[in-house]
Parts: sequence; structure tokens; C-alpha cells
Amino acid sequence: MMQRLKQNNVQEIFKRLYLNLPKELYIHQGLTAKYACVLFVKLCSARMYVQEARELSIEAVRLGALYHDAGKILIPGEILCKKAPLTQKEWSITHCHAEYGGDIAVCMLKEDQKKYENTVWAMAEYHHEFWDGSGYPDGLCREEIPLEARICCIADSYDKMVNDAGNHNGSKEYACAEIAKNAGVRFDPLLAGLFLECIKEES
Repeated sequence: MMQRLKQNNVQEIFKRLYLNLPKELYIHQGLTAKYACVLFVKLCSARMYVQEARELSIEAVRLGALYHDAGKILIPGEILCKKAPLTQKEWSITHCHAEYGGDIAVCMLKEDQKKYENTVWAMAEYHHEFWDGSGYPDGLCREEIPLEARICCIADSYDKMVNDAGNHNGSKEYACAEIAKNAGVRFDPLLAGLFLECIKEES
């Protein structure tokens, strides 16, 4: 009983910290979830990565993208809200949001959502892993990176480029050009191509 009580307290602490994150982060996570779901639907209709996609669901992808930045509760506010470019030391501190993000994101789930915890964990933990192996926290590459995390990486990056006021005037054209340029480098090239189709259809 004591062990369960302690675990419930940990979950409550994480949830309270999560609710104190900046409003802009919630908007970003909501939009990332929207784009991730659009890409997942497109992937399924295109019948790519059929075996991996079969193990996912749109609700699991939505929740994973919604909580992909839950680990940011560990980042000091002065770094999280800093408008000026981050120093190298500050960048290294931000990396912990992925290193511990999976466990924190799973704590955000309600009891009836626990069936999605593997997907949610992978998206929070690995959405900064890059196709060429240059990402973090584990330096995974290509198909070593779970499909759902590769989806989240593209959705997360696109929304940051389009909706971050300090990022190239929020241009969709710029964001799409960057995704195309980094297909096969940062992004899964097949998923990047599908995502660009989604954005073109949306316009």
C-alpha cells in the first residue's frame, strides 16, 4: 500500500509540474499531435512500413505527440523561456528532456491510456533521434529509431519552424524546404516525402 501511495504521489508531482510549463509549449504539443496524426494516416493509406504501423494506433500516436515534450519539466525556466540563443552548456541541459522524457510522459497517462505507454514512451524518448545517427539521447539511426518517434520528429520540427515567432518568420515554404533538404539526414526520407505531400494537400 505504501509503495503504491508513493507512486501515486510521484505521478501527481509530475502532472503539477507539467501544468506549470509555458502556454506556448501546450500549443506546440497540440499542433505536433495534429501533424503526427495526419502523417500516420497518410502512412497507413500509402501502405508503407506496414508491419511497424500495424503495431500502432492513431490514438497512441496522438498521445505520444501530445506528451513528447513532457520531459521539459526538468529544464530550468530561465533556459526553457530564453529568447536569446542557448549556450552549448544550456543546449546540453535541454537534452535531458528526451533522456528522461519517456518515463515522465508515461506518468501523464490516465489508467485507461496505459495500453499506449510503449508508443508514448518511445515518442517522448526518441523524437530527437535523427536518421543519420547524429541525434540524442542514444544516437540511434535509420530503422533503429521506432517508427512513431520518426513520425514525431518530423511533426515536431515542422511545427517549431512554422510557429516559432523567432524562426524564419514562420514560413511554411521555409519549413518544407528544410524537411526536404534534411530527408535522409535528420528525417526518415520516406516519411519526409509523405509529410510534404500532406502539407501540399492541406494548402
